[in-house]
Amino acid sequence: MKEIGIAIIGWGFMGRTHTHSLRAIPLMYPGIGFRPVLKCVCSRREAPAKEAMENMGFERYTTDWRDILEMDDVDAVSICTPNDQHEEMAIAFLQAGKHVYIDKPLTVTYESAKRIEEAAANSASKTQMVMNNRFLPATMRAKQLAEEGALGEIISIQARYLHSGSIDENKPIGWKQTEQGGVILDLMSHALDLVMMIAGEPKSVICMTNSLYSDRPTQDGGRTSRLSEDHAIMTLRMPNGAIGTVEASKIATGTNDELSFEIYGKKGAIRFDLMEPGWLWFFDNTIPEAPLGGRRGFTRIECMGRYEAPAGKFLPPKNAVGWDRGHIHSYYCFLKSIYEDTLPSPDIHDGARLQYVLEKAAESARTGLIANISE
Repeated sequence: MKEIGIAIIGWGFMGRTHTHSLRAIPLMYPGIGFRPVLKCVCSRREAPAKEAMENMGFERYTTDWRDILEMDDVDAVSICTPNDQHEEMAIAFLQAGKHVYIDKPLTVTYESAKRIEEAAANSASKTQMVMNNRFLPATMRAKQLAEEGALGEIISIQARYLHSGSIDENKPIGWKQTEQGGVILDLMSHALDLVMMIAGEPKSVICMTNSLYSDRPTQDGGRTSRLSEDHAIMTLRMPNGAIGTVEASKIATGTNDELSFEIYGKKGAIRFDLMEPGWLWFFDNTIPEAPLGGRRGFTRIECMGRYEAPAGKFLPPKNAVGWDRGHIHSYYCFLKSIYEDTLPSPDIHDGARLQYVLEKAAESARTGLIANISE
């Protein structure tokens, strides 16, 4: 069996999520010809890095990510650090011949994303950006229906990602509320990525944003006014003239982790809600109206945990999926691409293109003008 050595860089929420995914793969994908091996964990602080090594089964730890560049037994790295650290790390690891699995967004600016993209183009390494919501059975089925032509020409799109974690004005901010974060990069990236995966890239966008408070408390007891946006609404126009909206908010009172979309076409329509992740709603507009309704109406497709083999045995396919399942399948697909020498998706190029559209949305919010998306 081929062993693929992995290093996790950053021991925050996403570092733990990636580690959980790697540890789950041997259980959930029996009979595959490879297995991930936890070689190294990196954190700036020694105590949590050492604790992660001891508790999670890593072979070693380091407080300097550059040490990993020289580790011959590390084949791939997970970059789980704040956005402004992505570029330096990604380029260095690509130049060192390591495969790169990088958390979204690719970086802070499109110019930075282009430099990572260029490094990836000049490297033989595999790259994948972590867009875990692509890897749920329901969203995979949505893409499949669109590719089969079941939606026909797209008429309209609505997508939103709503949280409520930034309503409390007395809560100290983290880096995602600073100028390198914001809901456009943090949440809108997920919603827009699903829209682009299913319906394609917009032709133009116009966006408005809001920051709820003029300043907020910091972790060190001070206050700052250098804040990112808490709420953004983007209107997009597709190449065929169809219009849609993509909304992202961390000040949506009463919400949890609520990612949803509706896409309406001439032949059919789909609806998805992450709060009910096992189900995809599909309307087949080719079924004619009939007395008493006939067979016409939205069908609730029970996607549940019905992944293609070798997944789907543990956990059983009839079981409900959780938020982490998309992360597990995303990481499995990345490692499978390394093992089989195929192209992963979404890769760095896809991540850079998404970054470009997000930056155009931010540009529109600053200028109040429509931003055109170039080829």
